[in-house]
Amino acid sequence: MKNKKFPLTDRLLITIGLLMTTLPQLIKHYIAVPDFFLGFIVGVGLALEITAFIRLKRFKNTEVTD
Repeated sequence: MKNKKFPLTDRLLITIGLLMTTLPQLIKHYIAVPDFFLGFIVGVGLALEITAFIRLKRFKNTEVTD
C-alpha cells in the first residue's frame, strides 16, 4: 500500500474550512455579530471542506489508475 501525502492545497482547504466553521462560535461570545454573517462564515467553511474532500477523492482515483 502506497503512503503518499495529499496535496498541500487540499490540506489547506480542509484546515481553513474547519477553522471557519468553529470561528463563529468563538466570535459569538466576545463580539455582537449578526446571525447572517455567522451563518455565512459557517457556510463558506463547509463549502471549502466539501470542495477539499471532492478533490481528495479525485486525487485518490487518479492515483489508483496510475
